[in-house]
Amino acid sequence: MNSYSDATTQTELPTVWLLPKALYVLEPEATALLDQVNQRVWGTVDPALLEIIRLRIAWLIGNTAGMRARSSPARIPEQKVAELPAYATSPLFSELDRDGVAFAEQFVMDVTGTSQDSLDALRDQLGSDRLRDFVTSVYLVEFTQRLQLMAQALLPAVPDLSDAGRPGLRQGSLRELLGSYQDAVVRSTALDPITTELVRLRCARTHNCRICQTLRMADAQTAGVDTEMTSKIDFYETSDLPEPHKIALRITDAFIIRPDALSADIVGPARATFSPEQLAELCLDITKWSTQKIHVALGTDGADGLPINEDGVVLFGFQDDGRVAGYWADPEHPVVVPTDQGH
Repeated sequence: MNSYSDATTQTELPTVWLLPKALYVLEPEATALLDQVNQRVWGTVDPALLEIIRLRIAWLIGNTAGMRARSSPARIPEQKVAELPAYATSPLFSELDRDGVAFAEQFVMDVTGTSQDSLDALRDQLGSDRLRDFVTSVYLVEFTQRLQLMAQALLPAVPDLSDAGRPGLRQGSLRELLGSYQDAVVRSTALDPITTELVRLRCARTHNCRICQTLRMADAQTAGVDTEMTSKIDFYETSDLPEPHKIALRITDAFIIRPDALSADIVGPARATFSPEQLAELCLDITKWSTQKIHVALGTDGADGLPINEDGVVLFGFQDDGRVAGYWADPEHPVVVPTDQGH
C-alpha cells in the first residue's frame, strides 16, 4: 500500500469528513446531519488522537485519498505520521495513542474481537463517561471514510442543487446528534423494505450483533421476508435470491469489508438496477445499521428484556419520524420497550 507520507500529493483539509457532492444532492437532510455529527466528534475527542486513528483506518480500508489528506486542526508532525506503522514501539506515540490505535484496528478488522482489557485500558485513561464517545468517534471516522469511497464509486454525476431544506446546526450531545442522523436515514423511502431488511441482516451477521440478528422489521415481513429468505443471506451468491438483492448484498459486503475492492463488475449492474436515489439510500442505510458496531464493542448488544416470539425473533418498526415505534412478539400487541441498542 502507499505510504502515509507522500509530500507531493499531501492535502491539508479543515474538514476531512466531507462527502461526494452527489450524496449531498440526493440525501440533503441526512448528509447535513452527518456533517454535524462529524463536526461534534472532532470537537469532542482530541483531534490529534482522532487524526492518527483516521489515518490508520484509511490504510486498513485502502483509502489512498484519505491517507494523503491531513486534518488541519490536528497538526500532526509528519515524522509521527511516517512512524504510524510502528506506533506500538515508536517513542513518538503516547500510551493513549497506542491503546487508541490498537482498539481502532480491532474495531475495523473484527469488532467481535474487541477485548475487555482494551476497553479497560481506554477507560482508565479517558474515564467511563468519555469511553462511549471515543468508541462512537472510531465508528464515525471509519464509516465516514467508507461512505466517501462507496458513494464516489457508485453515484453518477448529478445536477447541483441549492442547499434549501438542509437542517440548521443542531444542539445536543454526540449521542443525540448521531440519533438524529439515524432517524433521518430511516425516513428515506427510495428502497423497498425487502432489500432494506436483507442489507440490515447482512450487516448484523457480519458484525455479529446479537440484538440486530434477533430483530425483524415488521414491514419487511409483511412484504414477504420470511425465515426461508433470511436463511439465504449468508450464502446469497449461490442462493436463488433475486439478482437485485444479490447486488445490494455485494455492495454491503464491499462497504463493510473492503470498499477499495468495489469492482466495475459490481458498480455497472448496481447503476443499471438501482436509481441514484436508491443507491444513495443504500449507502446511508449501511452506515445506520453499522452503528451496531458501537454496541458490539461495548458489549451492550444483548436482546435481554425484548419480547421474543416462538420463532426466536423480535418484530419492530419505525414511526414516521424515523424513531423506533416499538418491539413486539405478537404483531397484534406492539409494545414500546426502552432499549439503548442498535437495530
